[in-house]
Amino acid sequence: MSSHFDLPDTYTEFPPAFLTVTACNDWLASVPMANPSQAQVMLLRQLNLLHRFSLASSTRLKLLEAIRQTVIEVQRDVAKKFANKPLPLSPPEQSALDGTMAVWQALLLGYLRLFDAVATGDAEVAGQGALIAQRALSVFADWEVDLCRGEKLPDGSFWRRLHSVFALAEKLKFTTIEVRDAARHGNEPTNVVSAYAEAHLLHAASPFELPSRHLDWIARWSRRWGNKVSLSTHGAPTDGSRASPLFVDIESDRPAGYIARDVPGARWLDTDELRKSIKARLVMLQQGELPAHLHLGEDCTQPATSLLLERVYQRWCKGGAKRKHDRRPVSGGCEFIVGFEAVHYYLSGRKPFHPPAVDSTMLREERDEMATFGQRPRHQDENYSDTHGYQVESWSLIDDWQLLDQSANGVRLQRPLKVGVRVGSGQLIAIKLGGSTRFMVGGVRWILQEDGETPTVSIGIQLFPGSALPVAVRVIDPKSNEPYHQGMRLPAMPAVHEPEAIIVPAGTFRIGRIIDMFNEGHIDRAKLLHVLDRGNEFERCTFEIVAAKTKPV
Repeated sequence: MSSHFDLPDTYTEFPPAFLTVTACNDWLASVPMANPSQAQVMLLRQLNLLHRFSLASSTRLKLLEAIRQTVIEVQRDVAKKFANKPLPLSPPEQSALDGTMAVWQALLLGYLRLFDAVATGDAEVAGQGALIAQRALSVFADWEVDLCRGEKLPDGSFWRRLHSVFALAEKLKFTTIEVRDAARHGNEPTNVVSAYAEAHLLHAASPFELPSRHLDWIARWSRRWGNKVSLSTHGAPTDGSRASPLFVDIESDRPAGYIARDVPGARWLDTDELRKSIKARLVMLQQGELPAHLHLGEDCTQPATSLLLERVYQRWCKGGAKRKHDRRPVSGGCEFIVGFEAVHYYLSGRKPFHPPAVDSTMLREERDEMATFGQRPRHQDENYSDTHGYQVESWSLIDDWQLLDQSANGVRLQRPLKVGVRVGSGQLIAIKLGGSTRFMVGGVRWILQEDGETPTVSIGIQLFPGSALPVAVRVIDPKSNEPYHQGMRLPAMPAVHEPEAIIVPAGTFRIGRIIDMFNEGHIDRAKLLHVLDRGNEFERCTFEIVAAKTKPV
């Protein structure tokens, strides 16, 4: 066993498919990059064989360096299979996540074996300690990103191992030695502190709350800006002109946080240089500079980039996000509906959605039925919800946070992972809390699966103020006769400064777009103004009425 990282012994049986860099490159040429799942299986097998095979440390390092770039590329492609998917994951999605975690673990073990050799004085890797430590710590950062993509957070053992690698690098005085990492940093130099800080910046940004695209931005910024973070054994003065440092206990099993403690393992991550950099970028973005010109990424768009930068500025440099609402623990149950169509169905009194007629024949039939029955005909189908997979679920209420006047709030819920329908970040939901007589509509802000004796799924929900009215919505396009879709209209709530809003299917919103909102024989024609919230399947938009009619047009 190794002396520092509890690694198993090696042996001379079962060699990997390559024992030289040339042979490794030849083998990599056979890896089917067009089939990421198969490529991942092949890489995992060779990494495991390499880890347990007896090799000179210098050879092991060369082989790991030769295979690392391909590992990173394949892991990125496989992550698309499970990233930001509803929970519980399907078997193929779960398999992709499990395989990805196994590959990061195998790659990490390879570098830990090398770092152990450095610490025990192996001359084969003399002078390579800083590079090996940086490589090991960078695996933790990539691992953390993929955990978040799979709606999970690193556990205590993850942070304890991360701290142990850094502590050994600190003891050996490797923390600020510059190394090259072309796979992750291009031509820019990096070091151990940068890689260590990257993992903590990721966590401090609460990436599990973000959509997949924004998680990618945060991961990129954390990687690039880790070199703007320094580490010390004492806290920097916080007189308001500097950043509030992140506190970390390297003898603990927890990530960096905002509350310092007097413990032997106390360290501080000074983010003041990072504060200056983010602040300057925010100013230039306000002046109209493009995100790509500020090295934020070619895929970064406005205003999302500014909003995300403001988010990380608060969390990385100003002591964390300030909670807008009081939060109090509660317990109990609730009824819960998932999905745009299902929510509309139940808000409509369990009546299937029938688009209003838009041609003359259908209009005539609809008017005849309205004249006969007094309202637009609706037929309740008792089996419709089961046929279409619409379910009302019972969930355990964990806690909620709300405005003092209780007109707008949020809730956190938990249930067993494998029970009920799949739930994903960005979905529209409706919830009826205990004692309430009506459903409130909201969006899933974040979702996490948590391991344990009985695995659970926890979700954070933002509830939209007001009682939602189910309506039919269609886009007015002079070039085509657009169909009606489900929508929900929310009243203005002056007490909480919430304007009247309409919830429409994702992709509907355009500034100035004209829509019709139909309900019970009445149509309001409106112009869309702004997006208040956007999820994977919905957009909550403000609007202004431009015309009203009492019959379809």
